[in-house]
Amino acid sequence: MLTYAYITTAVVSILAVLILTPLAVRLGRRTGALSAPRDAEIARPPASNLGGVVILVSTAIAMIVAYLLYSAPFDGYRRVAGGIFIGTIIIAVMGFIDDRKNLGPGIKFAIQTAVALIMILFGVKITFISNPFDTLIELGALSIPVTVLWIVGVMNAVNFVDGLDGLAPGVLAIAGLSLFTISASLNLSFLALIFLSIFGANLAFLRYNYPPARIILGNVGAYSLGFLFAVASIVQPVKVSTAMVLFVPMLALGFPMVEMIVTVSRRLAQKKKIYQRDSEHLHHLLLSLGLPPSVVDWIFYSISLLFATVAVALSVGDRGVMIFFLIGLLLVFLVVSVKLASLERKRD
Repeated sequence: MLTYAYITTAVVSILAVLILTPLAVRLGRRTGALSAPRDAEIARPPASNLGGVVILVSTAIAMIVAYLLYSAPFDGYRRVAGGIFIGTIIIAVMGFIDDRKNLGPGIKFAIQTAVALIMILFGVKITFISNPFDTLIELGALSIPVTVLWIVGVMNAVNFVDGLDGLAPGVLAIAGLSLFTISASLNLSFLALIFLSIFGANLAFLRYNYPPARIILGNVGAYSLGFLFAVASIVQPVKVSTAMVLFVPMLALGFPMVEMIVTVSRRLAQKKKIYQRDSEHLHHLLLSLGLPPSVVDWIFYSISLLFATVAVALSVGDRGVMIFFLIGLLLVFLVVSVKLASLERKRD
């Protein structure tokens, strides 16, 4: 029965997006809910910024259908599910307003922090951290700040990569599929349904968001999806080595996490405010080298797929081999980044 619930959840999320997205494209044009590309390298007309609303609604529909079809995975998690619903609504409203009024970074950070604290009240909290070496670190008094840092950090990490048509939905679809695989293998069916619905919705959304995009996630989608990933990855920590709380989700979200770390480190080194917009993200670097957006997308899809593969293998496979593979992957990523930066300096 659970297998049918998984299949139905994926199909419903995909169909919902395919049905609702054309409507959101037309609604965006009629109401002026449009966003033009920020980068000169992206040549396309302004696109509807209601994509995030479509994905959230489609994900909610898929979860409701899953509950009606097979409610057992929700047993014991109705309170948490209510907290996730409330938190998602707050973040979505913040993103919706931000898309139209450009909220200040201080206001957004305050709202994100408040929502993270609300989730703690609903019992979603990181009490320990595990790693691939089978050791657990009890956080104690650090539990609350670490939880807030994780939730706020992932929200902004996803927002950082949502700067190129097709990039964020593709990366999130890969991450969602990997975390579904891990959750299902650990019999965490409630989480598996969440990640599967996110996977299906983002995969279908690429039909309209792939360059040149007719519709984009907008801040409402980027922040809300980041919130869902952050919360779902810690909502049911299990004290066994295969769970590897935080380590595996960080790998599954490898590219957004690396992008955030690189961006924040670069801005601090340049003595810039970490929330100050710029055109020096990794995808900007590749675009400046003359690569078309679609090629840049596939480069980062490949990187995300490698990270996701390592995350799954560490959870259900040979960890020793995959730890070695992960180190090699990070070294390759570092070398490629340095080489691309060198090419850019030569072009200048």
